[in-house]
Amino acid sequence: MKTIWVALAAMTMAAPMHAQLVINEVMQSNIDCIMDDMNEFPDSWVELYNNGESSEQLSNYSIGLTNDAQKAWALPASLINKGYRVLIYCDKAASGMHTDFRLESGKNGEIYLFKNNKVVDKLTKMKKQPAPNIAYGRKTDGSDTWGYMAIPTPGGTNCGSTCKDLLGDVVFSEPGRVMENAQTLKLTLSLPDGAPAETVIRYTTDGSEPIASSLQYTAPITISASQVVRAKPFCTGYLSPRSVTQSYIFHGRQMTLPVISIVTKNVYFYDNKQGILVKGNYNSSQENYKYDWRRPINLELFTAAGSKSELNQLCETRVMGGASRDNMMKSMAIYANKRFGTKRLQYEFFPDQRPGITDYKSLALRNAGNDFDYLYMRDAVIQRSMAAYVDLDWQAWRPAIVYINGKYNGMLNIRERSNEDNIYTNYEGLEDIDMIENGWELKEGDWEHFNRFKAFYQEHGHTLAEYETWMDCKEYINLMIMNLFYNNQDFPGNNIVWWRPRTETGRWRWVAKDTDFGLGLYGSAATYKTFEWFYNPNYDKDHAWANTSEATRLFRRLMEDADFQREFIDRAAIYLGDFLSEKNIRLLWDDMYNQIKTEYPHHRKLVNEWWPNYTNELNTAHKWLNERIPSFYQQISDFYKVGNPVPLTINATMAESDRNAMTITFNGVRLTEACFDGKFFKNRSMQINGVLSDGREVKAWNIVQHQGIATTTIQQSGATLTMVLPDCDKVEITAVIGEPTAITQPDTKTWHWSFAAGTLQVDQVEKGTKVCVYDLLGRILHRTTATGAPLFFAVSAKTCILKVGDEAAKVTDSTRR
Repeated sequence: MKTIWVALAAMTMAAPMHAQLVINEVMQSNIDCIMDDMNEFPDSWVELYNNGESSEQLSNYSIGLTNDAQKAWALPASLINKGYRVLIYCDKAASGMHTDFRLESGKNGEIYLFKNNKVVDKLTKMKKQPAPNIAYGRKTDGSDTWGYMAIPTPGGTNCGSTCKDLLGDVVFSEPGRVMENAQTLKLTLSLPDGAPAETVIRYTTDGSEPIASSLQYTAPITISASQVVRAKPFCTGYLSPRSVTQSYIFHGRQMTLPVISIVTKNVYFYDNKQGILVKGNYNSSQENYKYDWRRPINLELFTAAGSKSELNQLCETRVMGGASRDNMMKSMAIYANKRFGTKRLQYEFFPDQRPGITDYKSLALRNAGNDFDYLYMRDAVIQRSMAAYVDLDWQAWRPAIVYINGKYNGMLNIRERSNEDNIYTNYEGLEDIDMIENGWELKEGDWEHFNRFKAFYQEHGHTLAEYETWMDCKEYINLMIMNLFYNNQDFPGNNIVWWRPRTETGRWRWVAKDTDFGLGLYGSAATYKTFEWFYNPNYDKDHAWANTSEATRLFRRLMEDADFQREFIDRAAIYLGDFLSEKNIRLLWDDMYNQIKTEYPHHRKLVNEWWPNYTNELNTAHKWLNERIPSFYQQISDFYKVGNPVPLTINATMAESDRNAMTITFNGVRLTEACFDGKFFKNRSMQINGVLSDGREVKAWNIVQHQGIATTTIQQSGATLTMVLPDCDKVEITAVIGEPTAITQPDTKTWHWSFAAGTLQVDQVEKGTKVCVYDLLGRILHRTTATGAPLFFAVSAKTCILKVGDEAAKVTDSTRR
């Protein structure tokens, strides 16, 4: 039990006699105490009361968080009669009775009420609200005595009863988990000495928050089927905390994916007026699920059968997406909120894709968008196949099983958001940004820099160097190669997110999102002429929203510059022979499919059993990919007139041990492995460099040219090969490795490393230096900033890349063979 000491004199000032409206009651954290006129739960609210002898015009008043009347929110015209009340919703909606601010949910918050720009009432040095849904108010309407209210009374008469003690949480004998056998659950009070003996526990099993009339706990509860239990203590004269929630899930089969349990009051999801997952009848012209209403939930995450949850916290959710809201299962955004008690989702949701990242403001549970009835992972395959290897802001993926109030609800994909929360999480808490979606929706910041950049690229004739001052051209190239290769025809006129740090030198970058239209969705042919479509708004009327002249202008202007075009074409060709090869994509794809294949039939039976066989969908997509790679090479050749694509291999016959010791860059692009199997364009310059990590050197390159039955072999000495790709049937290039030279250059690095038994130790790194560890595919494993102390990293791979500042080394675990 916690006692809340209230310094009344410090927290309030009685209104002068001539002030007829007074602050009567406030709630700093409104979870679901009251719903507003927009069918939402406002973040916080203030009740004003007419304590005078006559009616009062509300438009003479304003309300704010400081004593500066110029910053206060002007209240709308409304006549408040003697003894009447009015609720002001503090939720940043900035319209009418909805202010442009929310109340501070922590300590030392302030509220000022102004009449004709003069302070007439205020609350200062407010304490942190002891628990959500607890109001602080005058003991009786208009009186001078304040306290925490046993029962909030927004819009009603203050009850005359205040409290100062908060009861403790209920203790569960069994933690929630995914289970196989029945268990007996005991609930006990966590009350210290002096707690009232008459305290009782009340609980629910339908997802609703326990209230004073809920079932009283008197005996152990038998858990033999999936069930959710919410429990909280009650005692007259005491404040109750928010309930403790535990989910007991009987999945009935092997748990092959994480399980997410969402617990909420059923009406918040399924009621015709309030429910966010149903068509409903709130408005005859629009379905309920097309509103962005937020509803409170309790979220639990289970990653192993029999183990307690990794995460159990109050959150809020809303339906998200565009046309995909019509799918049977809805995508949902999940928000952490400090008003609910925990301001972040603190967990490593994507250990293989975002190692060490544990700080999330929000996440998505996504229904695969347009791919809902098909592969259910199209967007994730597309994004991961690209972003795992190159510089690109994207959305990590992890499939999960979802239960709502103990009922199986199929599978949804845990995804990072594509909004400002993505930047916050992946850029060490960066929040001061400009962000614009689809060229017209301002998400963060302002339009000033974007409008100047847009005016800049309307013009012809700018150079790559000039563009580099405005934007990250390499990241943009990666974004464009991904969308063009996979033939995403819902981009760039849609699903394009621009962002930049709001600094003097902050440049535009992009977040990949919602690429579901790619990879042959809806029967789009692998040979579809994507570049023709991209440059011609009238090419395909079925996708005209996505290739408007305005939407494609930036790319078209950039491709007018010879240096940018060279970089784009080189990277596209190199990527297709490296990580965008069919073999590499299939390896990633197969791993992703193996994660869902056990659970997916059960999901499909629930949501779309009638749809064609999933294996057929998979095979069709595989076939599309196999045909797309040669088609894309040829489309680049034909559209940009760069010469026919010539089959090219690098180190195809080299021993694996030698390749593992080698790093190759091809026209400035570091290959994920020291080999290449793709195509390049005839008469195009190539520069290939090879470096070994074991002391040996690349002393020469063998080049074999095939033309019909004729074969020509030449050798070029040195670690760097520079040549023009000849017009022939095929070229094979292989590095010639020499022994270590007798004289080696001294190591000038100030830092040192040791790697043994799965632990990589790095010493003597200057404080403030960025340190990253990558696998051999270029995927980041760890990143940190040196403090001056030794650094330790757990690395399961035998070999990895260690980067300290601008220096890098390939390091191998000395204890592994």
